[in-house]
Amino acid sequence: MTVHAFHIFDRKGKTLFTKRYSSIVKNQPVQDAELLSEQRKLIFGMLFSLRELVGSLTPEGESPALHSVRTGAGTLHCYETISGLRMALYTNNNPNMGSNARNLDTSKTSFQNALKHIYSELWVDCVVRSPLYRPGDIQVDGNGNDVGRFDIRSTNFEKKLDAYLASMPWFR
Repeated sequence: MTVHAFHIFDRKGKTLFTKRYSSIVKNQPVQDAELLSEQRKLIFGMLFSLRELVGSLTPEGESPALHSVRTGAGTLHCYETISGLRMALYTNNNPNMGSNARNLDTSKTSFQNALKHIYSELWVDCVVRSPLYRPGDIQVDGNGNDVGRFDIRSTNFEKKLDAYLASMPWFR
């Protein structure tokens, strides 16, 4: 299974972190910053809209949950925290993932477990517990114009994320 990208959004739709992994995405010509911003807005908008739809279709008394969205081009695995932080892992549609068919359900839940681990073990430890972190005061684009704002790249989050994803059996 090829992982193409990983995104983190806050509850208002602001992109907090984006990392691209697949060689297809990395080898594309440098895209306009405005185009990349539009792509992130579309991803968040789709997640937000589908979350609302799932919430309206969920039986009363149960908590609504959107775990993944599968399209012809790929699958977007989602995890939303109670604080409204949304994590999205975009992968290809290879259902096999190097395992046999009877383990398919386990592989689907492993994405949820992986996203929960990324939030609880990596994001909380590296970003939230940083003494420099203040909610709503995160530098996103790294262009240097946000003097005094917290930059996620100054933490070990990206290194730990890369190491964790590389250790997963479905990461390629």
